[in-house]
Amino acid sequence: SGAIGNAAAAIVAGFATTVVVYRALAQGQFGRFGATPAMRTISGPIAYTWPYGMSTPAQWIALRTRRFMHDHHITQDPLAAIAMACYHHAQSNPRAIMYGRPLTRQAYDESRWIVEPFHLYDCCLENDGAAAVILTSAERARDLKQKPAYVMASAQGSDFRQGATAENGPDYATSNFKTLAPRLYAMAGIEPKDVDVAQVYENFTGAVMTSIVEHGFCHPDEVMDFCTFENLTAPNGKLPINTSGGNLAECYMHGLELIIEAARQVRGTSTCQVKDAEISMVVSGPMVAPVSDLILRR
Repeated sequence: SGAIGNAAAAIVAGFATTVVVYRALAQGQFGRFGATPAMRTISGPIAYTWPYGMSTPAQWIALRTRRFMHDHHITQDPLAAIAMACYHHAQSNPRAIMYGRPLTRQAYDESRWIVEPFHLYDCCLENDGAAAVILTSAERARDLKQKPAYVMASAQGSDFRQGATAENGPDYATSNFKTLAPRLYAMAGIEPKDVDVAQVYENFTGAVMTSIVEHGFCHPDEVMDFCTFENLTAPNGKLPINTSGGNLAECYMHGLELIIEAARQVRGTSTCQVKDAEISMVVSGPMVAPVSDLILRR
């Protein structure tokens, strides 16, 4: 989302007329993000975590998620609902890696633990591939073949010391959008209730749950009632999320895949279309620093 904002700024400032934002992954040659590389020596911040078995993103996000769940008396149900919603949407998307492989609650519960509270199906895919988005001015877009998706707002940043290493962030159980989301809404001139559909980056389901809270869709103590399969699925949920299947079930293209699906929603071409979707949100990179947001409009 931050790259889209930078591209839009370049066009508005007159530095470019058309910008291509792309992402390509070929991890197969170099090692997957979820794996810990072997090292002979270790130093710096990771010396405080890696030797003790905390060396992968799943573990970092699990600790923050567990803290949030403890503070607000949250069970496994919202995490399962998020995973099942993504897999449900993927069944309508022939492009999705998990197309034809639906997920039931029983299968979710019986899948192996990766790191509590995350089962296998709480974790994103790892795959090679590529994606691209083309941006140009609103004036030029009117005459193009595809129906335009207009950028309403884009914001990127971080809260105080959220980039602190060795698990030293002062606000631990956060997706890191508490200062960013209000700025995004103010820029767009809308409120959370105006968002019709959201694509929320799911490296792990816990980060989706906290992102939903920090973007004002529900309060922390309302998570159990809000984050249900019925509320999170298209076409009739209160907030359909990740309607292509997302990083859990379509593919893992680091948020750009989610931006493409957000554009499909406002164009009316999604395989899980939300009726009359006018405003589509993208939430990118929760629980890291910095994070970024994007709002598209029909």
